Amino acid sequence: MNKLSLRQYEVRNHLRSIFLLAGMVVLLSLIGWLLAGVSGMVGSLLVGIFVFISAPRFTSQLILRLIRAEFIRPEDAPRLYEVISMLSERAEIKKIPILYYVPSSVINAFTTMLNENAVIVLSDGMLRQLNIREVTGVLAHEISHISSNDLFVMLVADIMSRLTSVMSFTGYVLILIYIPQFIFMDIRVPWMLLIVLIMAPTFSLLMQLALSRVHEFNADIEAVKLTGDPLGLVSALEKIEYYQGAGWVERVFIPYRRMREPILFRSHPLIVERVKRLKELASQVQLTEYNGRLLLKK
Repeated sequence: MNKLSLRQYEVRNHLRSIFLLAGMVVLLSLIGWLLAGVSGMVGSLLVGIFVFISAPRFTSQLILRLIRAEFIRPEDAPRLYEVISMLSERAEIKKIPILYYVPSSVINAFTTMLNENAVIVLSDGMLRQLNIREVTGVLAHEISHISSNDLFVMLVADIMSRLTSVMSFTGYVLILIYIPQFIFMDIRVPWMLLIVLIMAPTFSLLMQLALSRVHEFNADIEAVKLTGDPLGLVSALEKIEYYQGAGWVERVFIPYRRMREPILFRSHPLIVERVKRLKELASQVQLTEYNGRLLLKK
């Protein structure tokens, strides 16, 4: 971050989010206009609004059923609920998110549903491999997604990306129609329209993934503000990187050398990059002393 303050870094992230989301809106509107003029633009927006209203709850409930997530009762995990209650209070969230459990050895946690219905899903691997300080950092990250309305933003981005793909399918149909006419008849082909329709899904997806990465970085920053302990989240991320998708032979002989897909096609930033930024933060913010038990004194 090169000595940028927390506030400057947050502003930069917000500006990136606005720019990427605006780019997706412009791209979707452009396709609607190319296909049917102003009515096409309005129609695409109306369809997007309808999908947005109907999709969130159905999608989230479906996800929980598909992964066979189980509700964690407060009496079964009092320390976890003490942590989540503390973090929710600091983040000024009115309703404490419900915790769910999935029997997966992968170290993972994610948030689904919106606003007051938000739930946080924790894997068995995370609860077994991470200590309470590290779990606190991960939960703070997820709470930050909720308090910053990241789920809402990413849902809008996902809907726009899907609509762009559906509408762009028209491009392939038009190719089938125009190419024979171009070959055998003296008909002008709208090449610009075809190129935009074909390339739009890729550009929209890349912007969606970039938006997701920005929000992941921002959630890390917000988590630090909630806990005052960037090194706790660093420790959690380093454990996730160490155990994620690697067998014992790879961990022993080639740790941290796994082949990764290009950053443009990732929904999350590289963990090593997140760790680097958090360590820079640790040198800039006043650390809160971890009391060795459960909570981080603010």
